[in-house]
Amino acid sequence: MRPATDQPLRRRARAVLPRRPRLLPAPLLVLLPLLVLLTACNDSSSTRNSTTRGKATVRADGPDAGPGSGPGSANTTGSRPSSGGPSGSPARCVTADLTASVPDTPEAGTAQRHARVIFTNRSARQCTLYGFPGAQLRTSGGEVWDLVRSTQVAATRIVLAPGAAAHATLSYLPLDPAQRDAVVFAPATLVLIPPDERTSLQVPWTRGPLLRQDGATHPGTYISALQPGA
Repeated sequence: MRPATDQPLRRRARAVLPRRPRLLPAPLLVLLPLLVLLTACNDSSSTRNSTTRGKATVRADGPDAGPGSGPGSANTTGSRPSSGGPSGSPARCVTADLTASVPDTPEAGTAQRHARVIFTNRSARQCTLYGFPGAQLRTSGGEVWDLVRSTQVAATRIVLAPGAAAHATLSYLPLDPAQRDAVVFAPATLVLIPPDERTSLQVPWTRGPLLRQDGATHPGTYISALQPGA
């Protein structure tokens, strides 16, 4: 019979024996570096594709800003090309093509009056007008009044042959001498800018002082869109 002390010694001996590492088969050892390399290539390729797609979606949307419609320009419908279209349609009229005039035929009374502002094609070619002219009244002392635009007349494209004319109607309120508290505006010049242009034409204002309403919500002095004829 073996002594009782023999079994604990065996257990301790087994416990200290090192385990053999499990070795991968030889084919797997050859393929493992290749799998690592392929995985790295795929990750790099997908990163590049993702970056490219991200760059392709960046856009600058939004329309280009057109010229303003303040005293420096008379753009009312968006800028139109100055050359003829593909169908051979006439180019738009530029300031150098036109003359401006206001016939001196004032009406009687102190109620609202109307004057025709006439643009005549002085060039040797056909040209077109569309929209509103810019209109500004100026005093001899340098004060200015930019006239508002009336929508009572619809804008229409007008083709002007050489020597032909178009007009806009300028409605105005003359000064009533009976109104002692009335604010006076005494224009000396009417400054006009053809549609889509930035350079002006000037005509003398000979219809007397006006009731000043440049700060009014609904002033009695304004200008319409252009219409055919003088």
